[in-house]
Amino acid sequence: MTSINLTPFGFTPTESVVYTTLLRLGPSTGYAVAQAARLARANAYGALEGLVSRGAAAKTAGRPARYRPVDPQALIVQLATDQGEALDRLARSLRDASQPTEPSTREVSGARAVANLILQLVARAERNVEGVLAAELWRPTVPAWRRAAARAALGLRIAGDAGDTEGLAAGAVEAGTPTILVIDGNQSVVASGAGEAVTAIWSSHPVIVTVARTALRSLS
Repeated sequence: MTSINLTPFGFTPTESVVYTTLLRLGPSTGYAVAQAARLARANAYGALEGLVSRGAAAKTAGRPARYRPVDPQALIVQLATDQGEALDRLARSLRDASQPTEPSTREVSGARAVANLILQLVARAERNVEGVLAAELWRPTVPAWRRAAARAALGLRIAGDAGDTEGLAAGAVEAGTPTILVIDGNQSVVASGAGEAVTAIWSSHPVIVTVARTALRSLS
């Protein structure tokens, strides 16, 4: 099994090793995990408890206690939520502490990176999000759309068939239509391609945001 690196999300290297081991073994005792991961028992138990405290593993009652890994997809959703909340706090602090800055534009490549960009931006929307989203980007970003729906107006259409959109999308457009999103009227994301070949441009430049909004109107 490929080793999983959770360190970018605040986990220790040992916790990453232990989580990978749990995925391979399934529900296991701390002793079994230590043996399989070739770790000292104290280090294995410490990492297991760390995973439990961070919501990446669960501990059963009884003696000896057994540990099981949280489903990877559930862990991704949890980490995305945690990161989104942390970014919300940072954004509020930066708004309070900084002077107005020049508009900027950034390029992001790869399915996971593009989905994460959209997830973070949509989750922090305060007024509205309008646009078109490629069907393959729907499922990875669902938590953000659910969150945005609670406080912002959504005008979303799906390019292709994404299955059940939980009433969050207003309709669909032809598959292959590029992803074009305008968030709160001052940020835009335009993405094209599929899978790891997908590339997105994010911008806060007013001209680019206007171009994105104009492109959306042409799809109406």
